[in-house]
Amino acid sequence: MLYTEYIISQRTFMKYMILSAILFCMLGSMQYELKAQPKSVKYNYSVPANTGEVVSTFVTNPKSIYTVTVQGTFFLTSGLNGVKADGFAIESVPGTVPPELWPPASVKNQTSGITYEIYKLPLPYSDAKIYPSLQQFNTIPELNKYVKSRINPAKYLGFRFDGRVIPVISYSVNNRYQFQVQGTGNAFRMQIMDSVESLILERLRPGYSDNSGALSITIEETVVQFCEEPKPIYDKDSVLIALDISLGVFVEDSNSVSGKTNVLSESTDLAVFHKVRSYRDSTGVSIDSSFFLCPEGITCAKQNDKGVALAMVLDRSGSMLDFISPVDSRIRITEAKDASTQFVDRLGDKDEAMIISFADESRVDQIWTKDKNILKNAINSLVPTGFTAMNEAVIRAIDSIRKHPNPNRAIILLSDGGNNRWPEFNAVVNKIKEDTINPLPIYSIALGLNKNDPLDLAGLNDLKELARLTRGKTFEVYSSESLDSVYKQLTREVINDRCCVLRVPVPPCNGPDDTLRTIKVFMPVNGKVELNTITYKPNCTKADTSTTSVDESNVFVYRGDDAQPVSELMPNPSNGQAILGYEVSKYGNVSIEIYAQDGTLIRTLLNAPQDQGRYKIAIDMTSEVQGYYSVMIKIDGLTIMRPMIIAR
Repeated sequence: MLYTEYIISQRTFMKYMILSAILFCMLGSMQYELKAQPKSVKYNYSVPANTGEVVSTFVTNPKSIYTVTVQGTFFLTSGLNGVKADGFAIESVPGTVPPELWPPASVKNQTSGITYEIYKLPLPYSDAKIYPSLQQFNTIPELNKYVKSRINPAKYLGFRFDGRVIPVISYSVNNRYQFQVQGTGNAFRMQIMDSVESLILERLRPGYSDNSGALSITIEETVVQFCEEPKPIYDKDSVLIALDISLGVFVEDSNSVSGKTNVLSESTDLAVFHKVRSYRDSTGVSIDSSFFLCPEGITCAKQNDKGVALAMVLDRSGSMLDFISPVDSRIRITEAKDASTQFVDRLGDKDEAMIISFADESRVDQIWTKDKNILKNAINSLVPTGFTAMNEAVIRAIDSIRKHPNPNRAIILLSDGGNNRWPEFNAVVNKIKEDTINPLPIYSIALGLNKNDPLDLAGLNDLKELARLTRGKTFEVYSSESLDSVYKQLTREVINDRCCVLRVPVPPCNGPDDTLRTIKVFMPVNGKVELNTITYKPNCTKADTSTTSVDESNVFVYRGDDAQPVSELMPNPSNGQAILGYEVSKYGNVSIEIYAQDGTLIRTLLNAPQDQGRYKIAIDMTSEVQGYYSVMIKIDGLTIMRPMIIAR
């Protein structure tokens, strides 16, 4: 996927230039007026590390969504060689930090020479464990000689936003985090906590006096809001040619169940400013090329005047009693019930829903009804046990919702693992393909799936494939806050006015220095110009892109985390013949295997060392039956799985 980062920007261009660009693009007058008077709100705060002070913000609007940016680092012990942290985690603990102030990340037994790990860095504040633990004291020889303090991140350490750890799932090397949060009607409260248990004093010891530094917090409500990450659009040769940017202009509306309405329409005048890094001059300074682009078009879904019919499919397998993820120790079923019932509360008077759950088997817990209390009682009555018959539940939901007379229909599916009961996934695919004209959208929520677990990874790929086949969406969730955010987005997606989609053409690559681009979306609102900004990284890998052959580039268009292997399978679905492209970042062993849906190894395509570079390998599965397969690629210890669907 394209790397994207949301940034809210201040106006940096003269108003008449922007309006001229809009006029040029639209070839019309700017008579567009909103139904309400939206206002932009932006506030900056500094949260100090050396006081424990609670910093309060302005009073927030419960009907508004705010973008929060947390940036910077601070020290939890004295000096620049102290314990370094940011808004998400403890970043580093130098060996020079005294053990009575802070336990080290690892200790070395001087007698045996063995080094024992106490905790891993970066250490997120959501970690609810105590370090060192009682078990570590009992099993690591003479640990009490090396450690004189204990820490509990979840209770006593780090940055808190409104009493919670910020809802992000991974450490950022640039110490910058961004998330969205609903207003509460009260001020947001922010604080840096620092208390460590002293084993010498046998009590909790606040440690603010020797701290230094602060976090910078920006809280902003903007008129032009991005609803999700941009989606890349490719031509037949897999060359990136456009971005679909999902956006809306949400203003207060007492008639809307969420209190907000998207007033953006297909007739709105918009302009897009694009900045592309072109090259570096002889002194090494980057030279940027800036220009306005006319959008290729904007599409907006119509309001659901007849309400919607929703089949809510919920996992009640035994694993729903586990923690959500390593970064959130709350129980999955508890948080899933809370988020699902809050979603039901946001249903409108014309909306109708049913509840289907699955464990060893699927069942209908509540037939179609508009009664919110009945729906919430059915959700709260779910008791986790057994295995995961997800495929059976999805087929049951499709059969049930197809009979509903409302044309506005959707399925919301939540699962915390891969299907491990009959039927196989190809049965679901066949059921979806029965509706060749307008498949019911499936919005799938992958709750706490472990990508290092082959079964979980297969389940995640299944959830993504369900969304892709039905033009729905997939959400990966690893925290309670993220789950709440997903259900709020689903409220906008399937209940209220949906966001509009703006298609922006993407210029060709402009050399090896073309590594970061900026898109600004401008819109006239009641005589003012509002804007929002997205940055993205194109896939420009050669100095002269005109010589880059399609054969080299057409399978390397999707890129995930830089630490993960890069690969792509095309075409997919196929008749059994496909090309797998993959990239080796450094010399190491490469293994490529194909598995059936039941986990049986079908064949091994490769198991050998390879040098750094890009490779393509032909796959011929024409002798196998149609269905769902998994291509497992292991590159120097890193693993990535690609689903392969054979359809004839």
